[in-house]
Amino acid sequence: MQARNYLTALVLGKCPRCREGNIFTYPVNRIGKFNVMNKTCPHCGVRLEPEPGFYQGAMYVGYGFTVAFLVFISAILYLLGDFSEWVYIGVTIGVLILFAPLNYRWSRIVYLHLFGGIKYNPRLSQPK
Repeated sequence: MQARNYLTALVLGKCPRCREGNIFTYPVNRIGKFNVMNKTCPHCGVRLEPEPGFYQGAMYVGYGFTVAFLVFISAILYLLGDFSEWVYIGVTIGVLILFAPLNYRWSRIVYLHLFGGIKYNPRLSQPK
């Protein structure tokens, strides 16, 4: 079995050390439990919260994602036609609410991969 590359592991929400275990316990479509994270990687056992309060910094990543979403949605609406400001406000708020679980997950995954201090170990990518 070939090891996942970095970008695939990042997009799929896999552990930064082995790139096999899931960071989150449940799939994102479980609305009541989309935010439940594994304490340790189910595949390699690395601790997924390096220190207490680690994920507070993920709010900055989430803010960046939110700004990118707002710019993208506003540009699309601008290109589609001449709408009132209430259409812009309603559509952007609606889309941001729909994407809130994904934004939460992606910000934590990106923050863990970039700033978690967990290095990739290719020997752990092999199935047990």
